Amino acid sequence: MKKYIFLILIILLFGVTYKKDKVYYIPFDIPGSQMAATIPPFGTFIESKYETDKSILRHEMVHWSQYDRMGFFGFYSTYISEYKKYGRKHGPMEVEARKLSKLN
Repeated sequence: MKKYIFLILIILLFGVTYKKDKVYYIPFDIPGSQMAATIPPFGTFIESKYETDKSILRHEMVHWSQYDRMGFFGFYSTYISEYKKYGRKHGPMEVEARKLSKLN
């Protein structure tokens, strides 16, 4: 969770405003083993070295669909509880995003 808090603080410092479905290619590495992060309502942030990898973009767009379906509080409370219970890679929201991003 510290990784997400750090990323959110950086994003806020850069002055990013509400950008639903907006994708930003960032010139620095996201903390941890992540290549991208969708942080509603601020946008999707992908390390610039993965700009040509469309599967990452599809995966992050699934997270936007989840956000649309669940709303702000539902999205974050579900994601955080799944993160605590299953870890980042095995939470149902992440599994869904991986599955659906491979279908497209």
